[in-house]
Amino acid sequence: MYAGQGFPRILFLAAAALFICTTWLSLGSLLLGSKSIRGYGSSHIELTRLAQLAVDRGRSDVFNATLGFEKVFIIGLPERSDKRDALSLMASMTGLRLTWIDGVRGSSIPDKALPFGWDRKVMPDANLGSWRSHINAIRLIVEDSLSSALIMEDDMDWDVHLKTQLSQFAPAAQTLEAGFHHNQTLASPSPYGRDWDLLWLGSCATTFDGQLPEHLRIPEAERDGRQVLIRGDPTVPPEPHVLGNLSFSWRDYPPRTRVVYVPGDNICSFADLCRLRADGMRCVAVVPSLFVHHRPRGRVSGDSDIGGGSDGVRELGFTENILYSTRLNLANLIRGLEPEQQWED
Repeated sequence: MYAGQGFPRILFLAAAALFICTTWLSLGSLLLGSKSIRGYGSSHIELTRLAQLAVDRGRSDVFNATLGFEKVFIIGLPERSDKRDALSLMASMTGLRLTWIDGVRGSSIPDKALPFGWDRKVMPDANLGSWRSHINAIRLIVEDSLSSALIMEDDMDWDVHLKTQLSQFAPAAQTLEAGFHHNQTLASPSPYGRDWDLLWLGSCATTFDGQLPEHLRIPEAERDGRQVLIRGDPTVPPEPHVLGNLSFSWRDYPPRTRVVYVPGDNICSFADLCRLRADGMRCVAVVPSLFVHHRPRGRVSGDSDIGGGSDGVRELGFTENILYSTRLNLANLIRGLEPEQQWED
């Protein structure tokens, strides 16, 4: 159900995130060799309207409070109550249940705890803190024996129709997984399929494999340029407002198209794992991203606890690539009004 067709009232916090990822816990599968996928080339696979509607809303776990994952983890510094307030309200209005993980300041990490070979002198404390915070989240997945978890930082925004978007992404991801080696260690069901290690649902920018120097370092038999096109998606912004494409043009795709693909070079953490298929890492990504960091109205310096930002003031908040921004529509959702688009053209 999209804006203009009625939006259900659901009743009821956000900072510097560079990526959002989902991790399918399969320690054994991470050590397996990649299955040959020669012959897939760079083909486009059309996700037909029938396939998009094949996910039954009453049965698919993408519509539950954790989007089909066991947990949704949010990383944020405890003192940034402003971000926690905002994200908690957003989650309540869109039917999500969050589990908070306290962020770590890099200055609190002793040198002895850093991986061998890391040079603290060239690594900003903010980046070290972000790294440690995400490792803490991944450790929780292991300690609690979770089959899957969604991990994001506290500046995220998403479309008010997120669950419908994920119901279209799920069969697209399963289509791409047909070329991956099969998971022999887990039998737990997932609406996104079983044969993935990382779903990259939000990134800063995207370059497809064929345009990357690193592409030549991947054995030819392991290169995978397949794409699944979700066409006619009314939640994709109009072309002038779709950003994050580094070396391809959105004019090469039909309007309102979302691309699900095997990532080669998304900018942000975990890039090397997916780019070089490290230890057979199986990744699926989507662009335009489903999760993007929000830039709120107010002091620009408050955007991020990784980068300091300027001393300026932003008069109007925005979120790139999200048409029906949950953060910007909070007032409408609380009042039971229709969500509004960021851009009309």
